[in-house]
Amino acid sequence: MKLLHKLSYSENWNIGFCNLTPSELLVKKSLPQITWLKHPYHDRWFADPFIYKVTDDEIIVFVEECPMENPKGILCELVIDRKTIRLKERYELLSLDTHLSYPIYKIINGKTFVYPENGVSGMLNAYEYDEKHHRLINPRAILNEAVADATIVNIAGNNIMTATIFPDTLKVAHLYHAVDTLNIYTRISKKPIVDNLQYARNGGDYFHVNKCTYRPAQDCVKDYGSGLSIMKVKYEANVYSETLQFSLYPKSYRYHRGLHTLNFHKNLCVIDGYGYSYPTIGRCIALLKNLLRKIK
Repeated sequence: MKLLHKLSYSENWNIGFCNLTPSELLVKKSLPQITWLKHPYHDRWFADPFIYKVTDDEIIVFVEECPMENPKGILCELVIDRKTIRLKERYELLSLDTHLSYPIYKIINGKTFVYPENGVSGMLNAYEYDEKHHRLINPRAILNEAVADATIVNIAGNNIMTATIFPDTLKVAHLYHAVDTLNIYTRISKKPIVDNLQYARNGGDYFHVNKCTYRPAQDCVKDYGSGLSIMKVKYEANVYSETLQFSLYPKSYRYHRGLHTLNFHKNLCVIDGYGYSYPTIGRCIALLKNLLRKIK
Protein backbone atom coordinates (compact mmCIF):
# COMPACT_ATOMS: atom_id res chain seq x y z
CA MET A 1 0.00 0.00 0.00
CA LYS A 2 2.91 2.34 0.76
CA LEU A 3 4.38 1.69 -2.70
CA LEU A 4 0.98 2.36 -4.31
CA HIS A 5 0.74 5.66 -2.46
CA LYS A 6 4.24 6.61 -3.57
CA LEU A 7 3.55 5.81 -7.22
CA SER A 8 0.28 7.76 -7.24
CA TYR A 9 1.33 10.50 -4.83
CA SER A 10 -1.09 13.32 -5.48
CA GLU A 11 0.78 16.34 -4.19
CA ASN A 12 4.03 16.81 -6.05
CA TRP A 13 4.88 20.42 -6.92
CA ASN A 14 7.75 21.87 -8.87
CA ILE A 15 8.70 25.31 -10.16
CA GLY A 16 9.25 26.23 -13.80
CA PHE A 17 10.44 29.17 -15.89
CA CYS A 18 9.66 30.80 -19.22
CA ASN A 19 10.68 33.97 -21.03
CA LEU A 20 7.62 36.18 -20.64
CA THR A 21 6.87 39.74 -19.57
CA PRO A 22 3.65 40.91 -17.89
CA SER A 23 2.60 42.82 -21.02
CA GLU A 24 3.17 39.74 -23.19
CA LEU A 25 1.04 37.66 -20.84
CA LEU A 26 -1.85 40.14 -21.14
CA VAL A 27 -1.67 39.95 -24.94
CA LYS A 28 -1.18 36.18 -25.30
CA LYS A 29 -3.42 35.18 -22.37
CA SER A 30 -1.42 31.97 -22.07
CA LEU A 31 1.94 30.67 -20.96
CA PRO A 32 4.64 29.54 -23.40
CA GLN A 33 6.64 26.33 -23.00
CA ILE A 34 7.75 25.90 -19.39
CA THR A 35 11.20 24.59 -18.44
CA TRP A 36 10.87 22.78 -15.12
CA LEU A 37 13.49 22.83 -12.39
CA LYS A 38 15.84 19.85 -12.37
CA HIS A 39 16.88 18.86 -8.85
CA PRO A 40 18.15 15.71 -7.10
CA TYR A 41 15.49 15.49 -4.38
CA HIS A 42 12.84 12.75 -4.38
CA ASP A 43 11.58 13.30 -0.83
CA ARG A 44 10.32 16.89 -1.12
CA TRP A 45 8.72 19.38 -3.45
CA PHE A 46 9.06 23.09 -4.18
CA ALA A 47 6.26 25.62 -4.72
CA ASP A 48 5.28 29.29 -4.23
CA PRO A 49 8.27 30.70 -6.15
CA PHE A 50 9.31 34.36 -6.05
CA ILE A 51 12.30 35.39 -8.16
CA TYR A 52 14.72 37.48 -6.13
CA LYS A 53 17.59 38.06 -8.55
CA VAL A 54 18.57 37.18 -12.12
CA THR A 55 22.06 37.34 -13.64
CA ASP A 56 23.42 36.10 -16.95
CA ASP A 57 24.29 32.79 -15.28
CA GLU A 58 21.93 32.31 -12.34
CA ILE A 59 18.39 32.70 -11.07
CA ILE A 60 17.85 33.12 -7.33
CA VAL A 61 14.39 32.16 -6.09
CA PHE A 62 12.65 32.12 -2.72
CA VAL A 63 10.37 29.07 -2.40
CA GLU A 64 8.36 26.92 -0.06
CA GLU A 65 9.97 23.53 0.45
CA CYS A 66 7.82 20.72 1.79
CA PRO A 67 8.87 17.15 2.68
CA MET A 68 6.48 14.50 1.36
CA GLU A 69 6.48 12.31 4.46
CA ASN A 70 5.94 15.18 6.90
CA PRO A 71 4.23 18.00 4.97
CA LYS A 72 5.23 21.10 6.95
CA GLY A 73 6.67 23.84 4.78
CA ILE A 74 9.92 25.69 5.32
CA LEU A 75 11.36 28.58 3.31
CA CYS A 76 14.40 28.08 1.10
CA GLU A 77 16.57 30.03 -1.31
CA LEU A 78 17.43 28.20 -4.52
CA VAL A 79 20.31 29.13 -6.79
CA ILE A 80 19.54 27.84 -10.28
CA ASP A 81 21.68 27.62 -13.41
CA ARG A 82 19.91 29.91 -15.86
CA LYS A 83 20.87 27.96 -18.99
CA THR A 84 20.02 24.47 -17.79
CA ILE A 85 17.42 25.32 -15.06
CA ARG A 86 19.28 22.90 -12.82
CA LEU A 87 19.56 23.45 -9.07
CA LYS A 88 23.07 24.53 -8.02
CA GLU A 89 22.66 25.49 -4.37
CA ARG A 90 19.95 25.29 -1.73
CA TYR A 91 19.88 27.37 1.47
CA GLU A 92 17.36 27.08 4.30
CA LEU A 93 16.06 30.58 4.98
CA LEU A 94 13.60 29.90 7.78
CA SER A 95 12.09 26.92 9.61
CA LEU A 96 9.56 27.17 12.44
CA ASP A 97 7.36 24.79 14.40
CA THR A 98 4.47 25.86 12.18
CA HIS A 99 3.97 25.68 8.42
CA LEU A 100 5.59 28.36 6.25
CA SER A 101 4.89 29.16 2.60
CA TYR A 102 4.49 31.99 0.05
CA PRO A 103 7.82 33.86 0.61
CA ILE A 104 6.78 37.13 -1.01
CA TYR A 105 9.04 40.13 -0.42
CA LYS A 106 9.41 43.90 -0.64
CA ILE A 107 12.61 45.92 -1.10
CA ILE A 108 12.58 49.07 1.03
CA ASN A 109 15.50 51.51 1.22
CA GLY A 110 17.87 48.88 -0.14
CA LYS A 111 16.79 46.18 2.32
CA THR A 112 14.75 43.11 1.44
CA PHE A 113 11.86 42.07 3.70
CA VAL A 114 10.08 38.72 3.29
CA TYR A 115 6.57 38.41 4.72
CA PRO A 116 5.63 34.75 4.27
CA GLU A 117 2.43 32.96 5.11
CA ASN A 118 2.44 31.53 8.62
CA GLY A 119 -1.30 31.55 9.25
CA VAL A 120 -1.23 28.79 11.87
CA SER A 121 0.75 31.15 14.11
CA GLY A 122 -2.16 33.61 14.09
CA MET A 123 -0.15 36.54 12.74
CA LEU A 124 1.85 37.86 9.80
CA ASN A 125 5.53 38.72 10.27
CA ALA A 126 8.00 40.49 8.00
CA TYR A 127 11.61 39.26 8.17
CA GLU A 128 14.76 41.01 7.05
CA TYR A 129 16.68 38.98 4.47
CA ASP A 130 20.34 38.48 5.40
CA GLU A 131 21.82 37.86 1.94
CA LYS A 132 25.31 37.10 3.24
CA HIS A 133 24.18 34.26 5.51
CA HIS A 134 21.06 33.26 3.54
CA ARG A 135 18.74 33.68 6.51
CA LEU A 136 15.56 35.54 7.47
CA ILE A 137 16.08 37.52 10.66
CA ASN A 138 14.55 40.19 12.92
CA PRO A 139 10.82 39.41 12.54
CA ARG A 140 8.33 42.22 13.04
CA ALA A 141 4.57 41.80 13.22
CA ILE A 142 2.65 43.62 10.49
CA LEU A 143 -0.77 41.98 10.96
CA ASN A 144 -2.32 40.36 14.01
CA GLU A 145 -4.63 38.00 12.15
CA ALA A 146 -4.35 34.46 10.77
CA VAL A 147 -4.24 35.04 7.01
CA ALA A 148 -3.15 33.16 3.91
CA ASP A 149 -1.00 34.47 1.04
CA ALA A 150 -1.14 38.12 2.10
CA THR A 151 0.07 40.42 -0.67
CA ILE A 152 0.97 44.11 -0.37
CA VAL A 153 0.70 46.64 -3.20
CA ASN A 154 1.00 50.41 -3.43
CA ILE A 155 -1.64 51.99 -5.65
CA ALA A 156 -1.62 55.77 -6.08
CA GLY A 157 0.30 56.20 -2.82
CA ASN A 158 -1.91 53.84 -0.83
CA ASN A 159 -0.36 50.84 0.94
CA ILE A 160 -2.95 48.08 0.81
CA MET A 161 -2.90 44.37 1.43
CA THR A 162 -5.25 41.61 0.30
CA ALA A 163 -5.50 38.23 2.01
CA THR A 164 -7.87 35.41 2.82
CA ILE A 165 -8.53 34.57 6.46
CA PHE A 166 -8.32 31.24 8.28
CA PRO A 167 -10.19 28.95 8.28
CA ASP A 168 -11.83 29.91 4.96
CA THR A 169 -8.67 30.62 2.96
CA LEU A 170 -10.03 29.82 -0.52
CA LYS A 171 -13.25 31.77 -1.04
CA VAL A 172 -13.30 35.06 0.90
CA ALA A 173 -10.69 37.84 0.65
CA HIS A 174 -10.39 41.00 2.74
CA LEU A 175 -8.64 44.34 2.31
CA TYR A 176 -6.18 45.96 4.74
CA HIS A 177 -4.23 49.19 4.76
CA ALA A 178 -1.24 50.75 6.56
CA VAL A 179 0.47 54.12 6.74
CA ASP A 180 3.79 52.66 5.55
CA THR A 181 4.62 49.42 3.77
CA LEU A 182 5.76 47.51 6.88
CA ASN A 183 3.55 49.15 9.49
CA ILE A 184 0.74 47.33 11.23
CA TYR A 185 -2.09 46.66 8.78
CA THR A 186 -5.73 47.00 9.76
CA ARG A 187 -8.82 45.73 7.98
CA ILE A 188 -10.66 48.46 6.09
CA SER A 189 -14.08 46.82 6.40
CA LYS A 190 -15.69 43.70 7.78
CA LYS A 191 -17.22 43.23 4.35
CA PRO A 192 -15.01 41.12 2.06
CA ILE A 193 -13.77 42.44 -1.26
CA VAL A 194 -14.09 38.99 -2.88
CA ASP A 195 -16.44 36.11 -2.13
CA ASN A 196 -15.67 33.71 -4.95
CA LEU A 197 -13.65 30.50 -5.22
CA GLN A 198 -12.40 31.49 -8.67
CA TYR A 199 -10.33 34.47 -7.57
CA ALA A 200 -10.22 35.09 -3.82
CA ARG A 201 -6.84 33.71 -2.74
CA ASN A 202 -3.72 35.44 -4.02
CA GLY A 203 -1.52 33.57 -6.46
CA GLY A 204 1.52 35.83 -6.68
CA ASP A 205 2.62 39.43 -6.45
CA TYR A 206 0.71 42.26 -8.13
CA PHE A 207 2.17 43.46 -11.42
CA HIS A 208 1.74 46.67 -13.41
CA VAL A 209 1.33 47.26 -17.16
CA ASN A 210 0.62 50.67 -18.74
CA LYS A 211 -0.25 52.23 -15.37
CA CYS A 212 -2.78 49.46 -14.68
CA THR A 213 -2.51 47.00 -11.79
CA TYR A 214 -3.12 43.25 -12.04
CA ARG A 215 -3.42 40.50 -9.45
CA PRO A 216 -2.82 36.78 -10.01
CA ALA A 217 -5.44 34.88 -8.02
CA GLN A 218 -5.94 31.18 -7.42
CA ASP A 219 -8.81 29.44 -9.18
CA CYS A 220 -10.04 26.95 -6.56
CA VAL A 221 -13.42 26.11 -8.12
CA LYS A 222 -12.40 22.61 -9.17
CA ASP A 223 -9.74 22.07 -6.53
CA TYR A 224 -7.21 23.99 -4.46
CA GLY A 225 -4.67 25.59 -6.77
CA SER A 226 -6.12 24.17 -9.97
CA GLY A 227 -5.42 27.33 -11.99
CA LEU A 228 -4.93 31.07 -11.95
CA SER A 229 -7.22 34.01 -12.61
CA ILE A 230 -5.68 37.28 -13.78
CA MET A 231 -7.58 40.19 -12.25
CA LYS A 232 -7.45 43.87 -13.24
CA VAL A 233 -7.52 45.98 -10.09
CA LYS A 234 -8.80 49.46 -9.30
CA TYR A 235 -8.43 51.26 -5.98
CA GLU A 236 -10.00 54.69 -5.79
CA ALA A 237 -11.33 56.64 -2.80
CA ASN A 238 -10.71 53.63 -0.52
CA VAL A 239 -12.84 51.43 -2.77
CA TYR A 240 -11.28 48.26 -4.15
CA SER A 241 -12.70 46.62 -7.26
CA GLU A 242 -11.41 44.17 -9.85
CA THR A 243 -12.49 42.37 -13.00
CA LEU A 244 -11.46 38.98 -14.34
CA GLN A 245 -9.36 39.25 -17.50
CA PHE A 246 -8.64 35.58 -18.25
CA SER A 247 -7.61 32.31 -16.61
CA LEU A 248 -4.56 30.07 -16.88
CA TYR A 249 -4.59 26.30 -16.48
CA PRO A 250 -1.77 23.73 -16.57
CA LYS A 251 -0.68 22.17 -19.87
CA SER A 252 2.34 20.18 -18.72
CA TYR A 253 2.00 16.40 -18.87
CA ARG A 254 3.78 15.87 -15.58
CA TYR A 255 2.32 18.86 -13.73
CA HIS A 256 -1.18 18.74 -15.14
CA ARG A 257 -3.29 18.98 -11.98
CA GLY A 258 -2.81 22.62 -11.11
CA LEU A 259 -0.76 25.79 -10.87
CA HIS A 260 -1.25 28.40 -8.19
CA THR A 261 1.63 30.88 -8.23
CA LEU A 262 2.88 33.23 -10.95
CA ASN A 263 5.56 35.91 -10.63
CA PHE A 264 7.77 38.04 -12.86
CA HIS A 265 11.28 39.47 -12.73
CA LYS A 266 12.16 41.58 -15.75
CA ASN A 267 11.73 39.28 -18.78
CA LEU A 268 11.46 36.08 -16.76
CA CYS A 269 8.31 34.41 -15.46
CA VAL A 270 8.17 31.70 -12.80
CA ILE A 271 5.25 29.43 -11.95
CA ASP A 272 4.66 26.27 -9.97
CA GLY A 273 3.00 23.09 -11.21
CA TYR A 274 1.10 20.34 -9.42
CA GLY A 275 1.07 16.72 -10.52
CA TYR A 276 2.02 13.12 -9.82
CA SER A 277 5.52 12.00 -8.94
CA TYR A 278 5.12 9.31 -11.62
CA PRO A 279 2.64 10.89 -14.06
CA THR A 280 1.71 7.90 -16.24
CA ILE A 281 1.28 5.46 -13.35
CA GLY A 282 -0.41 8.12 -11.22
CA ARG A 283 -2.94 8.92 -13.92
CA CYS A 284 -3.73 5.23 -14.45
CA ILE A 285 -4.23 4.63 -10.72
CA ALA A 286 -6.44 7.73 -10.44
CA LEU A 287 -8.53 6.53 -13.39
CA LEU A 288 -8.89 3.09 -11.81
CA LYS A 289 -9.96 4.64 -8.48
CA ASN A 290 -12.62 6.73 -10.24
CA LEU A 291 -13.97 3.68 -12.06
CA LEU A 292 -14.17 1.72 -8.80
CA ARG A 293 -16.06 4.58 -7.15
CA LYS A 294 -18.61 4.60 -9.98
CA ILE A 295 -19.09 0.83 -9.75
CA LYS A 296 -19.74 1.07 -5.99
